[in-house]
Amino acid sequence: MSRVNYMALTELSPQDVSDEFYNHVRGQLGEKELSDLIFMIMFNAWNRLTIAFPLVPCSADTVYDLDKEGLY
Repeated sequence: MSRVNYMALTELSPQDVSDEFYNHVRGQLGEKELSDLIFMIMFNAWNRLTIAFPLVPCSADTVYDLDKEGLY
């Protein structure tokens, strides 16, 4: 993979990504590489959310009335 400033790619900013930065990244990465990078960032974010907010087994059963069904 090409050299890219990954911290700049994941840094939260109050404004949109500048055209200059986007064009810089597009010059470094092809369409597939950019797509793979975005997927990796989103997958990493999802993993961090599941670690921060773990799902307790059967915790949503009462919300969906599954506890009344006698499934367990």
